[in-house]
Amino acid sequence: MKNIPFLLTLLSLTTFALGCDKCKSSCESDADISAVLPNNNPAGYEVLLKTSGLSQSAKVVFGTVEATTRPGGESGEIIATVPNGLSGNVEISVEDGECIVRSAGFVVSGSLPDNVQPSLPQIIIPTPLPQSSIPTGDITNYWVNATSESPSNYVINLHGSFAGGLDETSLEESMEFSNLEPAFNENPATGTANRKTNVIYLEVDRTLKGGSIERFDGLFIEVPSFLPPNAKYAILLTSRETGRQMLLYFPE
Repeated sequence: MKNIPFLLTLLSLTTFALGCDKCKSSCESDADISAVLPNNNPAGYEVLLKTSGLSQSAKVVFGTVEATTRPGGESGEIIATVPNGLSGNVEISVEDGECIVRSAGFVVSGSLPDNVQPSLPQIIIPTPLPQSSIPTGDITNYWVNATSESPSNYVINLHGSFAGGLDETSLEESMEFSNLEPAFNENPATGTANRKTNVIYLEVDRTLKGGSIERFDGLFIEVPSFLPPNAKYAILLTSRETGRQMLLYFPE
């Protein structure tokens, strides 16, 4: 009789252990949220979740509020809109059936963050431009993120040329735009664009305006439908430091 409490305890522990194993098995072994890009954004803006072991139709919850989602461009990518009514640090959870994976540290900002260029309201899933369609002459740009809400210390302007049929050219800040205020030229931007590979690297130095140096990777993409009718080419860039997208377009 003295062994009965021990047997009951053992049975209880065994049941608990089996329950835990079942709970763990509800997620794939590699289920994870590897990145949230960017990791802070205002309500109503989209963020890109890079996940593994989860379906693109999984439910995304910011804090306790479910977000509107759509699939990203790559396997495991989920694009979620930051819900209204939240502020500050919130936990993001992705629920795929019985599997729940969490990521802490996302910040719902009340306004556009300081010292980085504003986000695009919607994450762009790029359609790369064929090499044969990439411009071969001079290019000058307009910056889609540069709205009335964007202070001038974030604005950049590029001028580059593929003249001579070279595969690679430098993209440097243009000092030739007579219609721009001098303050717009205080963010030196340099980089390279390769026509053959459609690989673009851009570095923007905003330290003169109280910001930081940002490095961007990008490519020429098909012109998004929401750009003005005179947009002939577009470049999509993603910041290595913040994960924010920047969209440049080149008018005819």
